[in-house]
Amino acid sequence: MKTNNTEALGTAPVGPLLLKLSIPAMAGMFMLSLYNVVDAFFVGRGVGALGIASVFISFPATLVIMAVSQTFGVGGASVIARALGAGRNDDASAALGTIMSSGLLCALVMTAFLMIFTRPLLLILGANHEIIESSLTYADIIFIGTPVFFMMMVFNNLVRGEGNTRLSMLSMAISSGVNIALDPLFIFVFKWGLAGAAWATVIAQVCALIWLLYYYLGGKSAVAVRLHCLRRISLPLLTQVISVGASAFVRQVGIAISWTVLNRIFADTGGAIGVAASGLVQRMLSLIIMPILGMGHGLLPLVGYNYGAKNYRRVLRGMGLANVASTAICFVCAIFLLIFPRELLALFSRDEALLASGVKGIVCVAAGLSFAGSQTMISTYYQGIGSARLAFFLSMLRPLLLHPPLALILAELFGMNGAWASFTAADILAFAISGAIYIKGRRGLIRSELKA
Repeated sequence: MKTNNTEALGTAPVGPLLLKLSIPAMAGMFMLSLYNVVDAFFVGRGVGALGIASVFISFPATLVIMAVSQTFGVGGASVIARALGAGRNDDASAALGTIMSSGLLCALVMTAFLMIFTRPLLLILGANHEIIESSLTYADIIFIGTPVFFMMMVFNNLVRGEGNTRLSMLSMAISSGVNIALDPLFIFVFKWGLAGAAWATVIAQVCALIWLLYYYLGGKSAVAVRLHCLRRISLPLLTQVISVGASAFVRQVGIAISWTVLNRIFADTGGAIGVAASGLVQRMLSLIIMPILGMGHGLLPLVGYNYGAKNYRRVLRGMGLANVASTAICFVCAIFLLIFPRELLALFSRDEALLASGVKGIVCVAAGLSFAGSQTMISTYYQGIGSARLAFFLSMLRPLLLHPPLALILAELFGMNGAWASFTAADILAFAISGAIYIKGRRGLIRSELKA
């Protein structure tokens, strides 16, 4: 087994280490967010605005798949990182076996459900008579690939948990590269339209999963894959994984709920064009937010390992640097969005109605973007130290407790503009609440460090 990456979590200088862990993770998450962005680009050029709306309708379901997979992946990464930090390698192997077996079982159950209830699900998510059939064309194929996507996300989080963010980045690079190559081939050359975009995505995910399986089954991981651990699911370990990973689950489900609420609001106020505009704006935001989540993934093993080793000074140092860096990135990106809103949207479509609606959305959403980075780092911190309750609350704070009700209230009062303004309102409120919680917790950690 290779342990150099893991040992560096407790010995390497914090700044360069955080940079080393975060940049590959950020690049990997950026590439992950490219999936639907790339699909939207080629579908917009090859099918049109209704095709874009059809791709975005099923995205909340994809987010739920990601949410469940991250319950296993993020929770497992925290459990494994703390076990390695405390020198309990057998516990780390047992956790890996439990995660792999129970995760695959869960993925198969989800696949069966999605394939049976595809049409009613899409109707709930906001599909109307204009796009229901084309949405089915795309979703039917995407849902077939659920087990592949699920396990790919689990393994990506686990390799980050042992400090090997470079491998995660490479797996996403392979997947995104395959997707980008196949999309134009299937859409423009083979004339498969939406089905071509879906098959390109599934095949790309298969390639990434093969790469990750080679890492684990080839004995290159810091955690050994043992047959007896795969055969036996440990309920205590699974409970621990789920309790910590539940915060990641709630965050993603909250985003899915927010997306569903917004889909329905925009479908009611702007039809398919409104759904397409909402989807494009949020997809561009994902190109910013997903890398910030990647920075959190880079921070997670640093926090988990050093908290397990009771090296609280390194935990606080890593948190401080991550907070500053994530906020700075979000601020710069917000300025860019405010300067070039129409130019960015025009990359996907020339439809004037779509552009007019989307520009208003970008301006509103960018206003609260600077507050998003710190929220993510604070939630990641509580995941890393194994504080399941606080991590759970902070993860559901913005996407579930604040954003959906604000969107409904403001949309009722101000229509589509109110729905967009709910992004800013939710970001500001979530920042204020999570910041207050972290400041209080930080004081306790400082006292623990002084006593050590």
